[in-house]
Amino acid sequence: MTDTINFYLQWEEYFAAEEFFRRSRQTIDRVRMWGGLLMLLGIFVFFLGGLGIYLGAYVFLVGVNLLIGAHWVRRWVSKRKWEREPFYQSEHKVAFSEDGVYFRMEPIESNLDWKYYQRLVESPDGLLLVYGNDSFNLLPKRAFANETLLNEYRALAQKKLK
Repeated sequence: MTDTINFYLQWEEYFAAEEFFRRSRQTIDRVRMWGGLLMLLGIFVFFLGGLGIYLGAYVFLVGVNLLIGAHWVRRWVSKRKWEREPFYQSEHKVAFSEDGVYFRMEPIESNLDWKYYQRLVESPDGLLLVYGNDSFNLLPKRAFANETLLNEYRALAQKKLK
């Protein structure tokens, strides 16, 4: 069985997949944890009085920025990465069979054995073929012609990645 899907990735769906993958690996968001701890430390130092009022307010504001701004910074970094890499915006052609997965993104062509991948993670909008700690290939569910093809791919990937 060899089936092929073609699609253009959209930046928003790729960022959503990155965030989903990050959340699936971490039970707690470390940046938000540090933001909360800095806010608590800032409040503590603020109430010590003296010059600690200014230091406490500063530490508290840094914590607030971490707590609120971490998502926006990750979004901005992801968008910049997306804009610098032209192959993200090229047509993706993916064929999969018992032997492996074939990818073609305009300047890049690869034929990878299933052993290259560690696991399959399913997000609400796509399938993530994970091949490293922070690395995956996104296959949007919208790219599959029908539910049958999606189920065939899912079953094949799960069988090969055990």
